[in-house]
Formats: sequence, C-alpha cells, structure tokens
Amino acid sequence: MNTSVLARQLKVTTSELLEKLPELGFDIGGKALKINDHLVPKIIEAWKKDEKKRAFKESQSQITEIRAKDKTAPVEQKEITVGDTIVVKDLAEIMRIPIARLMGELMKNGIMVSLNEKVDFDTATIIAEDLGFKVNKSEQTVVEETSHKEKLTQLLSTRAVGDTKAPVVVVMGHVDHGKTKLLDAIRSTNVVDQEAGGITQHIGAYQVETHGRHITFLDTPGHEAFKAMRSRGGQVADIAILVVAADDGLQPQTLESIAVIQKENLPFVIAINKVDKPGADIDRLKQQLVEINLMPEDWGGKVICQPISALKKEGISELLDMILLVADMENLKADVAGSAVGTIIESHLDPGEGPVATVLVQAGTLQVGDMIIVGQVPGKIKMLKNWKGQNQTSAGPATPVKILGLKQLPQIGEILEVITDKKDYKNKLKNIDNNFRPASINNSSNSNSNKEEGDENATTLRLIIKSDVLGSAEAIEESLKKIAVSGARIQVIKKGLGLFNETDVLNAATQQSILLGFHIKENKNIINLAQEKGVTVLYFDIIYKLLEDIEKRLINIKAKKTIHKIIGKMQVLAIFKSQKNSMIVGGKIIDGLITKKCGVKVMKNGEMEAIGKIISLQSAKQEMNEVVAGNEAGLEYQGDPIIAVGDTLEFFEETYE
Repeated sequence: MNTSVLARQLKVTTSELLEKLPELGFDIGGKALKINDHLVPKIIEAWKKDEKKRAFKESQSQITEIRAKDKTAPVEQKEITVGDTIVVKDLAEIMRIPIARLMGELMKNGIMVSLNEKVDFDTATIIAEDLGFKVNKSEQTVVEETSHKEKLTQLLSTRAVGDTKAPVVVVMGHVDHGKTKLLDAIRSTNVVDQEAGGITQHIGAYQVETHGRHITFLDTPGHEAFKAMRSRGGQVADIAILVVAADDGLQPQTLESIAVIQKENLPFVIAINKVDKPGADIDRLKQQLVEINLMPEDWGGKVICQPISALKKEGISELLDMILLVADMENLKADVAGSAVGTIIESHLDPGEGPVATVLVQAGTLQVGDMIIVGQVPGKIKMLKNWKGQNQTSAGPATPVKILGLKQLPQIGEILEVITDKKDYKNKLKNIDNNFRPASINNSSNSNSNKEEGDENATTLRLIIKSDVLGSAEAIEESLKKIAVSGARIQVIKKGLGLFNETDVLNAATQQSILLGFHIKENKNIINLAQEKGVTVLYFDIIYKLLEDIEKRLINIKAKKTIHKIIGKMQVLAIFKSQKNSMIVGGKIIDGLITKKCGVKVMKNGEMEAIGKIISLQSAKQEMNEVVAGNEAGLEYQGDPIIAVGDTLEFFEETYE
C-alpha cells in the first residue's frame, strides 16, 4: 500500500505518518513510498491505540476544568441561612430543589463533593445565588479531617518505587444500574443472584485474569445509604469504572460517584450499560454528561465511554482492554519486598473465627505469622484467605485478602501495618489506648439518631441494631439519622455485630426497644423469647426495605405522645447483688411511692443513665406491691447493672396522649 493512501485513511499527512511510525515500532524509513501489506493492519491497530492513549491523557485534565456556566435570571429571590459549612443534601433541602440539579450545578463549577459532604459558606453562596437565592450567614464550626489517602501517602513516601502492580478498579454507580452484573459477566459467576434483592450491600473484592494480567475489582453498593462505603472504595482504587444505565441516565448516586471519582482524582471509564434494552438512549445520556462538563470522546471530548450489555456479556472484552490501557498509562507500581501496608475495607465477627477483616494490600507482602497493628488493634496473622475463600500463605500489592488473628474488630478505613521488629512491636503495643473499644460492638448510645432541638417531648422509637458486617452497621445508623418525622424520633440504644442473643432480648424488654437485624440469621429460640417478653424482632436483607419499615413505624407512633409520670424516688443505700442484666439494691423512699409495675430511671448527678423495670419489691422482708415515702425497700432491678450507692432511682408510669 502506498504511504499516501494509508495517511489519508488515518486522516494525517504523509510526512506526519512517516514521522510517527518509528514511535509505534515501525521503522520503514523517512522517505518510504510503500508499506508492506501485511504491516498495514498492525500499523492501523497501533495507531488507534496510540490515539486512545493520547485522548485519555487529555481526559484527566478535564476533571479540574471549569466551564463558563449558563446563568439564568431568577424569577423570584428567596432567602436561606447557611453556616460556615453545610451538607450538600441539606442545602438542596432548604432550597427545595432536586438534589440532582444541585449536584449538576456544583459539578459545572468544578466543585467535587458528594451528597453527604460539606461545602463552605462561599461555595454555597455562589451556587445558591445563581439559583435565585439570597444567602444569610449563621455561625458554625468547620472541622477538617485528614483523608485516608493523605495518611497512606505519608506512610508510603519512604518506600521504594517497586515493580509494576495489578490495577485496583472500583466499580461505581447508581443502584440497579448493573455494577454487580458487570462483575458477574467479567468473572462468569453468578454473584448477583446471591445478593439480597439483587443489590450489593457490602464492598466485594475480587481478582480476575485477562491477557495474562490480573485486575482487582471493588464492587461498591449503589444505594444512597452506603455512601461511606462508596467513598472508601474510591480512596483505595487506582482506576474507576462508572456504570450508567443507558435507559435511566444520570441519577443521584451516579452524580455522587462522579464527585468521589473527581475528589480522588481517579482515572475513569464510563461503562454505558443496558444498551440492549428498548428504552436505551445513549445520545441522551451523553448529553447529560456534557451538561456536567464531561464531554464524551466521540463527541469531540476526552471522556471515554464504552457501551456494554452486562446481561448479554457484550462489550466486556473492550472494557477490560481499556482498563489495562489506562493502567499502562498510569504506570502503576508498588514495593513488593518490604513489609506490608494495606487498608481495611470490611470487617465482621465470625462465630467460629472471631474478628475477621478484609484488607487490600497496597505495598509489600503480607504473610501468615506477621505481627500487625491496625489503628488501635494489634494482632498476628493466623490465616489468609483469598476472595474465593482459599487459604494462602502470602498476599502482595493489589491483592484483597481476609485476615484472621486480630484481637478486636478494626475500624473500616484504618491502615494495616506490619511490624517486623519484636521490640518495636512491643513498644507500639504500650502506646495503644487501653480504653479503645472495638468498632461498633455493643456500643451503647443515649443520643437520638435524628433528634432536633426542641423535640424533647417527641415520641421515641428505640432500636437495638445488629448486622453481619461493620459497613452495613455504619450505613444503617447514618441512614436512620436522615429519617425525619415530626413528633417522633429514633434512638439507637445499642448496636453490634452477629446474631441476637438472650441479653439483647432482655435489654430490649427493659428499654422498650425493637430488635433490628440486618443480614443476620433468624433464631427461633430468640423469637420465642422475644414474644414471651413482648419484644418486636425485625429481620431485613435489603436496606431500603428496612428504612421504609422504620419510617412507617415512626409515622404510626407520632400521634402517641409518651409521658413518663414520676410517682416516687428512692436514694440507693446498698448494693446486695449484681449480675449481667440485673441488680438487687436497697434504699430509702424519699418522695411519693413505688409499685411493682413502675418503670425505673437510674439518675446520676441529675442525668438519666439507664431505664429498667422492677422484678420484685420488698419492705421489712415482706413482698410488697407498693412502698410509700419514709420507708426502706429492697428491689430487684432488671436492666444495665450500673446502679451505685448514692444514685437516685426515679419511678414512673408510662402513658400516652
């Protein structure tokens, strides 16, 4: 083939073609007139790959670009009040505009935040004024935190550059847009059908092999409740795949995922899924991308978009090729020889194995027998398991593994360090906070999850929550805070991991709480005991169904205003017996009277510490139904065993208005 013909085919001049060919590995001479026909297909393929590389390099600069914004005159100016900072979702609520519209405005202005992150007053003012609002300032305190990435960067700053490593790819997007289906297609397994409601509830970590190379994938939940887990996945990844359904377009969690990608400055590829569906509209989706300053490559921009059908496994090979290309462009490397450093991406309690954590190794090689410290949690690696559950002796960079041997459950997002020197390890153990409490295990809380100022008289729905993994417990607690029902509120009494036990039922009965289980097995014995004690037990596998149920319960009780009428008080003079869930105490009735049917409030320094009930009541060694002021009494109290000599017990009758 003539060089001029090939040049026209590639849409370049002949001189540009001849100048570029040596860079692509085809040195045919600077003045060659013809090219061997067998080389032509190879040259064309290499040329297209090079164009992709150059286009991708340019695409990353688009993340920080700020385009001129279309400004429209507001029809009506309204006033809002904002402090030094405000959560993005809250800003949308006070302006009464769709969250998707606000996220779009923020992104048009180059502001990379998620739904539940804060923006400062100046940023909020600019956006709000553009939308027709006058902004007044109130006083707030700005709290800044060091990100996981910053901590990890500091830790790895002295490490050797190391060898090429497998890319860690986070798969992000809106709920039900096909993230897990995509991984299912990649791995040729059937994971999605095992997920409750077809919705991923945890971060799953998997490894696949293609073209003789490994790729580590992180699957993140798409439901709004799992925002923290999505952000966590973005922080430990090298590359992102944003999955967007062609028939549904950009949705709130899609925009939030984009914000995470931009904040972490991740290279990314957009996988346009469900292109096989009748309602698929790729052009409409690309127009939506343009509106938030993400110009598709085939529209003259820099953002790579790959159409796929995860269901039919179409376009998957091309997507994987693009991921490897991006990985090559990023030149990903990690130190393999040194001591291991990684990030905890999930943790849970196993009845037979104890604390189990999933760690993504990011540098060095983690081995069985290694002494480790994860935040405030020490341990020694007893066992390593890969994502298939198979035992292995070591794990290198970009490898997700489950580890056994921790003394307690670590916080998700904590950095794992291997300590090679025994003396150094012992010194670090001495510096560990002995008062550190395991992550989210039986963590008592007397604070209201969604309490607002001025709602002291609101009816309270008390919950004891247990889940299978820490990430889910986090998501549930954060989501409960957002449920707003006037005249009613939620109070999380305790939260933990694992199955419900007898203690949970007794505590729920004492504190008039609901047992709320997520992704845990039902226990018939516990259900029978709960029925006997009049305790409601709820089990859920899908987050939005749990939230819907709790909101309905709040609405149903909001008309019932709970009133605690204090009928008597007792000064505690003696403690006769203390057990796990009960106490026998004695004291003097200093006001009113007490009855066996009363509830009990334990007061310390004028503040309530716990609520319990009376099992038995005695005075002058006689069983009594009531005891009046001026007399001494002994009683068996059921509840948290925290009563001490000198405490005041208040006795109340509960009624409803």
